[in-house]
Amino acid sequence: MDPSEFQLQAHADRLYRLPRHLSFRATSIDAFTTWRADLRVKVKELLRLADREVPATVHVEPLQVFERGSYREEKYAMDAGEGVKVPLYFLVPNAEPPYKPILVFHGHNPSIQYILGNYPDEATERQRLSADNNYAQALARAGYLVCAVEQRGFGERITSQVRGPDDYSACRHLSFSYLMQGRTLLGERCWDGMLALTYLESRSDVIPGLVGCTGNSGGGTTTLWLSAIDDRISVVVPSCYFCSFKDSILGVDHCECNYVPGTLEYFEMGDLAAALAPRPFRVIAGQHDPIFPIAAVEEQFKIVKRAYDLLGVPDRCSLRVHPGGHAYNHRASHRFFAVWLN
Repeated sequence: MDPSEFQLQAHADRLYRLPRHLSFRATSIDAFTTWRADLRVKVKELLRLADREVPATVHVEPLQVFERGSYREEKYAMDAGEGVKVPLYFLVPNAEPPYKPILVFHGHNPSIQYILGNYPDEATERQRLSADNNYAQALARAGYLVCAVEQRGFGERITSQVRGPDDYSACRHLSFSYLMQGRTLLGERCWDGMLALTYLESRSDVIPGLVGCTGNSGGGTTTLWLSAIDDRISVVVPSCYFCSFKDSILGVDHCECNYVPGTLEYFEMGDLAAALAPRPFRVIAGQHDPIFPIAAVEEQFKIVKRAYDLLGVPDRCSLRVHPGGHAYNHRASHRFFAVWLN
């Protein structure tokens, strides 16, 4: 017997080729509306959020204020329930309100501080700025009110299994802990995002009914999934995440926080993003991103484009590929928000 007959890649590939119950196949607006509603219900179920109601009000406690030149940085503790507190940062422009607000998520950085433009040393700052990693800071400098959430598993939100500066993420521990409790880490991150949206909407210094959302890498992950289940987000700009599940998180080593059990039984990532239509949606991708291959990005984007074409709003959907790698791109996001966050 050929020893290769015991290998399981062929089995995994066969499973991937099975029909998905909620693939985007709609050919009419009515069919699309029904499909989108069904998919949203399923996404909430997969994230283990179906039975959780976002409260009408969210309690936050102000902690610190830092003057940052053209804006001020406000830190709050937000109550997420179950004894959980969320570090929440607002970058508020030094200009007259009301402001256009953008909800921002960081990726796999040691903490939220990197996207706020606060770096531990000059070498780190140079390296991170070369990848536009300070995107929360850049949006505040552009005049937006930025609400940035420190994601579970990083910075001040780690567990006892993080043991040093080279092991800064608690994603693995939290992912498995939540799975054992019938939850998902991505669902818990989306829950924090929904609460942040509720508080953001309650502020008197923002334009009501208008919220952008963006993030890079793991921040792009939360951006896309949260936007799929929460219509309060008006404009969606994930960076360096949108791809096929097959060629990204199943084809390349990725953090445990990317995996939501049952997803591929129902949809691929292009189907998930298609459900955002007709809201303005821009994908930012790196031409040479090694962990989200560009060919698979373009393949999945075709699915999204069909949905926006069906609804007669093709101009609200775009893919911008920059010449770099796994990096954000200020120009691509700022231009899109300038047009659509109105």
